[in-house]
Amino acid sequence: MAKNEEWLLRQKEDWGYVSLMSRFFQKWIKKSFNVRLPVSVDILPVIPGRIFDRMSISYLARDHSARGKSTYHFYLAYFKPLWTDCQTEGYSSDNFGMVYWDRPKADLPNTERIKYFADRNCLKISHLITHEVMRMLGKPRKMYFDAVHKLYQKHMDGKFPVIHFSERFDPVLKDESYYFATIDIKKISAISEN
Repeated sequence: MAKNEEWLLRQKEDWGYVSLMSRFFQKWIKKSFNVRLPVSVDILPVIPGRIFDRMSISYLARDHSARGKSTYHFYLAYFKPLWTDCQTEGYSSDNFGMVYWDRPKADLPNTERIKYFADRNCLKISHLITHEVMRMLGKPRKMYFDAVHKLYQKHMDGKFPVIHFSERFDPVLKDESYYFATIDIKKISAISEN
């Protein structure tokens, strides 16, 4: 999503990465959870309006309902939610997710920009997607919510390494060129038992 006056710039600067990232997460979900979620991407230009039309989680929830609640919608927002029960600057609910899309403050070369997006955004996105996919699979809250938070925190504290992926969606080492970063969902079972 983008402010109406900025959407063309966001399309120019972010669209290629976001489009590739959506295909990456579709493959990651299939490989990690054996769930096939159709993925399509578009830009939601936000036109300023009345006070009740200001951008918020409730505005996104209305958009989600209008587009069909049975489809999982994930929004990359230019604002942080005022309230969340997640450490990711995001929000997750049934078939709905949003995360603050962190953009570099300065103009960066493309390779640094990609690394910035992977490090600052992909990990948060994988966290929120994991909440929802595990909920869809009928996992208990202790696993799809609590264990995911504990795992994310262990990644943030450096206790567990983040998983990195190339432009072709293959796992790579952190010191190699990477495009995407995710939590290591293979560790969730061990964490949920503690």
